[in-house]
Amino acid sequence: MRRFAALITLTLAITLALTYSAPAQTKAEPKVKTKAEGQAIQALQQAQQSGDPDAIIKACDELLTKFADTDFKAYTLGVEATAYEQKQDHAKAIVYAEQALAADPGTYDAHILLANIYANTTRETDLDKEEKLKKAEKYANDGIAAVTAAPKPNAQITDAQWEEAKKGEQAQAYQALGTVAMVRKQYDVAAQQYQKGVELDPDPIIMIRAGRAMLTARKPDEAIAWFDKADASPNANDQVKAIVAQDKKRAEALKK
Repeated sequence: MRRFAALITLTLAITLALTYSAPAQTKAEPKVKTKAEGQAIQALQQAQQSGDPDAIIKACDELLTKFADTDFKAYTLGVEATAYEQKQDHAKAIVYAEQALAADPGTYDAHILLANIYANTTRETDLDKEEKLKKAEKYANDGIAAVTAAPKPNAQITDAQWEEAKKGEQAQAYQALGTVAMVRKQYDVAAQQYQKGVELDPDPIIMIRAGRAMLTARKPDEAIAWFDKADASPNANDQVKAIVAQDKKRAEALKK
């Protein structure tokens, strides 16, 4: 969701500019109704740029409390859900993501966040394992459908920017579907879902997940191929490279 977050920040900035210079907008675009609301949205933008989840949560709460009818309600609830997930507070992340969907069922990033939360927090020993996995699958598939059908949030965003953002979101949905398959011990299926995600967005984290699926399936050569791809990714930072190195050692040991 990194690309979507950056894009929506740009969208909000453009929206604020349009509101005070040229009020006429299409119905599909959210509108800042007052100067005070615009300032609250700007405060949220600044909090997002800081990367501090507590600051983001505070800014979201202030915006929603003061401007309950804001056109940015679903978006703000989704941002707050993501901030809680950053804090590993899964319960609150689920609550706010579900509120975002209640405000706007087309909030695809909320669908995809919920898909990944349920997929990542479900354990083999959970009595309600299959129920949670089915939720993850539904949220992921609904998210893919929603993002595919979603119009550009602002006409000032280029088609290329929008397509890239949509692919990043869809990749995260396929990551959730891959994780669901992992919990079910369907390792080849998991690798296929991760592959779909990588084809949309060459995220080294998804590549690592695909490699681990093959490693768990005791296919070290295929695992190593994925780890090499992750290591070579231009998006792989030092932390990612360290993880890849450890996983590759495990694959090489299994191969021997």
